[in-house]
Amino acid sequence: MVQEATKPAAPPNTVTLTIDEREITVPKGTLLVEAAKSAGIDIPVFCYEPRLAPVGACRMCLVEIEKMPRLQTACTTPVADGMIVRTNAEKSRAAQSDVLGMLLANHPLDCPVCDKGGECPLQDTTFNYGPGISKFIEPKRTFPKPIPLSPLIALDRERCIMCYRCVRFQREIPGDEALTVIDRGSHSEIAVTEGRDFDSPFSGNTIELCPVGALTSIPFRFRARPWDLTKVPSVCDKCSVGCNLNVEYRNNAVLRLTAHPNPPVDDGWLCDHGRFTYDYVNDKNRIDRPLIRRNGQLVPATWDEALDLAAQRFRDTADRAGNDAVGGVISARATNEELYLFGKLFRGALGSQAVDHYPRTGSAIGPFGVDALHGSIEALERMGTIVLLGVDPLKEQPVLNLRLRKAAKNGARLVVVSPEANDLDPVAAHALRVPHAALPTLAATWANLIVTEGLHDAEFIGGRTAGLDRARATLVDFTVERAASVIGLSAELIAAVGRALAAQGPSALLFRRELSGTIDHAQWFAALNDLSLLIGATKEDGVFGGLVTQNNSQGAIDLGIAPEGDASPFGGKAPSALYLLGVDPLGDGRAEALDGVDFLVVQELFLTDTARRADVVFPAVSWAEKEGTYTNLERRVQRIRPAVRPPGEARPDWRVIRDLGKRLAPNGFAFTSPTAVWQELAAAVPAYGQLSYGALGRGGQQWALPHIGDGNGGGRFTFRSGDLEGGAGR
Repeated sequence: MVQEATKPAAPPNTVTLTIDEREITVPKGTLLVEAAKSAGIDIPVFCYEPRLAPVGACRMCLVEIEKMPRLQTACTTPVADGMIVRTNAEKSRAAQSDVLGMLLANHPLDCPVCDKGGECPLQDTTFNYGPGISKFIEPKRTFPKPIPLSPLIALDRERCIMCYRCVRFQREIPGDEALTVIDRGSHSEIAVTEGRDFDSPFSGNTIELCPVGALTSIPFRFRARPWDLTKVPSVCDKCSVGCNLNVEYRNNAVLRLTAHPNPPVDDGWLCDHGRFTYDYVNDKNRIDRPLIRRNGQLVPATWDEALDLAAQRFRDTADRAGNDAVGGVISARATNEELYLFGKLFRGALGSQAVDHYPRTGSAIGPFGVDALHGSIEALERMGTIVLLGVDPLKEQPVLNLRLRKAAKNGARLVVVSPEANDLDPVAAHALRVPHAALPTLAATWANLIVTEGLHDAEFIGGRTAGLDRARATLVDFTVERAASVIGLSAELIAAVGRALAAQGPSALLFRRELSGTIDHAQWFAALNDLSLLIGATKEDGVFGGLVTQNNSQGAIDLGIAPEGDASPFGGKAPSALYLLGVDPLGDGRAEALDGVDFLVVQELFLTDTARRADVVFPAVSWAEKEGTYTNLERRVQRIRPAVRPPGEARPDWRVIRDLGKRLAPNGFAFTSPTAVWQELAAAVPAYGQLSYGALGRGGQQWALPHIGDGNGGGRFTFRSGDLEGGAGR
């Protein structure tokens, strides 16, 4: 007798259902529309967006479910075990066609002049599911248009299908009620809330979310058709998050930037600063050829003339006044390849230690022995407690701000400590106003409270750390009563928040690297180190680190582009000869940085105040014209690709540095591409040597931390407060 094979049991916490005769197993709680998508079955939607709460407003996703008396919306119906679904049943198809017919009843037939034409979900869905002929012969409703909702976004009310995506995005993601729905029924309209401006720093996302041409970009309006644009994936250079985007151009001009979703980094969102700041790339006033100073005036020169002059003066200065008399400062927005070459130019070719990046990133060595964030951006969503000390992500890392809001929505207890009101205050469990100068005291006080009351994970502290007894002896003076007198908050509040920090893991602790005022930063970092260990932020599932601000500040740290001792070109004795790449001290109000400089080389996009004072000016290229890599705040290295050509005779920045190096050193600068520079860089920096260059262009890779105490290298995390003379935060 032949035994019938038994079907393997479904994994736990899953359900098995049938969609269009196909058996599918998905996690419990999955919405029907997502279950179908996982099997390659298309269910048309308009209002549904996986990053927003489902509302079932458009009725486009109606499907037939066996044993249910009427059609159901796939975007709001969770799967059930044994469910049998038909997405292509006659009733479903008829309902979808009818919904489209109603949506098109008043929708203008202006696809040829609509900016959404060619990338419009309504257009595509009508071709696939809609009626071939309209049942309506009545005149269509018209409105004055366009209505400017803001200087960046225009509304065409005739095209709106009331999916509510824009309103829902503003309410759910940035927590901004700037958009609303006015009137009722067929008279409903999207509008700016009365008394408000649509000035959200994330407003541009509504353009991409809109499934029709109702919301359009004013800067892009009528500039090109989508099929006329060439799209190049890249990485935003406006902050340290490293959001992925597409550079879309035509006739060598950047016309718009759109999201290129990389969920672990950006969740598919862009801030408006990153989305709309691109006109400078196309500016006709950019420097497009080298300039040298002759008879007191900057005049055009050949590349050989400019490079030869700079190299000769650098060498003469080093021979006359010593190697450190030649200094260089490079922007923290430069690529890793440019940073590496810049460091090699000064330390290798010139023997100078006077090399730095700007804005300089304060050192923040963590318990794991390196200056980098432990954990990841995505891990913040899974935190039970998140502590923010002195940081303001909305201003400095905008899309990270959205991730923190999402974490709070997922149940994380958010503790916001800052001198001023913070955008995250409304979603925080505790929002404390504490001046920067008092933050070290507060951190040490909370560490002392957790140790004294035994609120820490004793197994983790006992098995994976060292130095707690010495730290305890130092921290014992930091009582809540003392902190209350220093900070101005009640002792009861300080104690209650401190106890809450250790009550719900996993935990994250994010902090500002450089505090304003008179601060002993060694004490600040010791207190942070100890608090992170006590709340579990350094565990494998935690997040801990100081937030960098520029798009490649972390790369500059990783590559060691900082001076040794007091050799900084922007501190102490100024060098006699100075090379500034993408740095404008006069524009930043730092005129003293140029005191004593006899020979100045500037590499810039525009003729800035600093460039006007230079002896040699090299044209720089924008991020949209570069090839290379950036390292974001979570140690993720990502590739950027050139979209447009630089103007005139401008050369890639890496090549200018290389050509200077060739003139100053006989060997070591024979690079033919940024890829060749990367290969040497990766060999010189062990953390980067672990990475696959091919993967850097497909979402990027985080370099691995050489953790101690996690089985990856032995040893223990060390408490630091006991190592400080006088104690932490005093």
